[in-house]
Amino acid sequence: MKTNLRLRSNISSAFQWACYATLCCMILFAFRADSSKGKLLYKTGSKSFDIDLKFAYFIIGPDAFDDAKKIRRLIFTSKNIDDKIKSCGAMNCVDQYIDGLQVDLDAAPRLLYWVNLNNQLVQYSGTAVNESLALTADGKDKLAGTLKIDNSNSGGPKVDVTFDAALKKTFTKAR
Repeated sequence: MKTNLRLRSNISSAFQWACYATLCCMILFAFRADSSKGKLLYKTGSKSFDIDLKFAYFIIGPDAFDDAKKIRRLIFTSKNIDDKIKSCGAMNCVDQYIDGLQVDLDAAPRLLYWVNLNNQLVQYSGTAVNESLALTADGKDKLAGTLKIDNSNSGGPKVDVTFDAALKKTFTKAR
């Protein structure tokens, strides 16, 4: 009888540890780097877009107009483009895979942003005041914080996203 009770106790302990490990993995997955939570809303003509921004990417590379100047870029998408970014040899190669929003942090006195939707058929570019971006982590290997842009009154997007993005890639070529 004692052997039978020990076996049940061991199975119960193993089950509890498995549940605990699963819960820990779920928590880590929910708060992983390269994640974002938020929305991009954009209306053009009769079509409206409501995009869930689930992925955030941080890349660095030369400015398209001045190769000597390095810029930091945040990319927000609804789909995982991790492998696409890693396979690109130049910074502008990434643009074709973005169905969402990209923001350049160091290219101008204001934030420069581009919206690309519907397989690049819908595009909008604009600027936003630097205060639109509130960083909680601003390091050479990680950016995290909140981005809030509302240019909907002038035909632009409305963006509200919280993100945590580790540096994905540093490019040496702009094109």
